[in-house]
Amino acid sequence: MLNNKLLQVFLLSFSSLFIAQQKKILLSDFPDDKVMVVAHRGDWREAPENSVWAIKKAIEKGVDMAEIDLAMTKDSILILMHDNTIDRTTTGKGKPSDFTLEEIKKLHLRDGLGVETQMKVPTLQEILEISNGKILLNLDKGFDYIKQVYPLVKKRNMLDQILFKGHESYMEFNQKYGDIKNDIHYMPIIQLGKSEDLKKISDYIKNYKIYGFEFTVGTTEKNLIDFKPLREKKIKVWVNSLWPHHNAGNNDDQVLDNPDVYDWYINKGVNIIQTDRPKELINYLKRKNLYY
Repeated sequence: MLNNKLLQVFLLSFSSLFIAQQKKILLSDFPDDKVMVVAHRGDWREAPENSVWAIKKAIEKGVDMAEIDLAMTKDSILILMHDNTIDRTTTGKGKPSDFTLEEIKKLHLRDGLGVETQMKVPTLQEILEISNGKILLNLDKGFDYIKQVYPLVKKRNMLDQILFKGHESYMEFNQKYGDIKNDIHYMPIIQLGKSEDLKKISDYIKNYKIYGFEFTVGTTEKNLIDFKPLREKKIKVWVNSLWPHHNAGNNDDQVLDNPDVYDWYINKGVNIIQTDRPKELINYLKRKNLYY
């Protein structure tokens, strides 16, 4: 009898795990009353930034979305790379466009201290493979290569897993991407304090079903606006916790001494936070019942 009960418990646990693993990870399904955790360049404190393992570590931690940066090789293959050169993050020197993919793959990535690792520069295709159904992606600079990115993502049926962002006005966005704008999730980046950026908010709301806005607040709250009207329209509000100029000084480093620094984001109505400290943010959100 005891063995049968243990077997039932095991089967129930296995079934729950299987269902969880089968769960679709979709932007359109993310609840508006929870806070989305975005890992900056993947979980780069655990692995080299923009690496396969930076994404895998983010998935392991339960991060909702990984932000990654795109560049293109000499033979027109999309890879992950933040800087204009490969000098800081790899054992090579020069621009990504100076190298073929075969040449790039002979190099090794460096970790956050600049130490050589055995990891290689991944292609976007590799990252899509390991991310599909497991984590959302924000493709930084994705619009620079939209003609290459869009077919790759669409072929894998991952358009509802990918968030694009940009600085364009609605008119510029519509001219450039009008033929695909209804197939993608897009988020304009708004720098508070710039009148031309504030106008973008109303233009987008009036003309397009946007996923949300990313806001750069500044070092103080001087230019902060009320985000609640946007939240009432089910428009998501993204603020980075990376550095003080993004968030009126309520940045990630402070949470090591005081995790409740993240209260500022919740009180202001922010429901997407890009962080360099995903573990600390997830622990905070779990405590506040705001983790999805």
